[in-house]
Amino acid sequence: MTGGLRVPVALLRRPGAAPREVRTPAVLDGLRIGGVRVDGDEALIDLEVEASGMDIVASGTVDVSWTGECRRCLGPVRGHLRVEVREVFRPADPHRPDEKGAGDTYPLEAVAGEECIDLGVVARDAILLALPLSPLCDEDCAGPDPDRFPATMAEDAPPEEGGGEPVRDQRWAALDVLRDPGDDA
Repeated sequence: MTGGLRVPVALLRRPGAAPREVRTPAVLDGLRIGGVRVDGDEALIDLEVEASGMDIVASGTVDVSWTGECRRCLGPVRGHLRVEVREVFRPADPHRPDEKGAGDTYPLEAVAGEECIDLGVVARDAILLALPLSPLCDEDCAGPDPDRFPATMAEDAPPEEGGGEPVRDQRWAALDVLRDPGDDA
């Protein structure tokens, strides 16, 4: 939900108007890419909004902490991102729908008859583009050690004793699609 991050821009368009600073924590639901997610869906938004001709420019940073799984060992990984943001909001031109650069800007919105920008959309996009797709717990992570951490484990006995029916580690189940159908192992 980004409703609380809508900023009216009428005052910014007045001659000599000072830029508006927006510093606020925000909850942006569903910030997740693969197995990496933003902790509590919380972001700290620190942006300056100013008019530049008919455009509105938002620049500053968005901070988030994230949690995920290491792509090699599947252990927990935590991190922090500070994303630099500089985005342009532009009014739609009904006479020139194919205007060059139209895809590189965000639209100005009309809310209750007042022109606004939605900083929540900008923050969400910046965060989702910056989250790591497959993080590592450590650059030297060698992944699971097959002798100490086998992909299958005996139910009643340690793997080195070979007892019991093997129990599969379900974190690796997604890789089953890569198996050859004729492979019994």
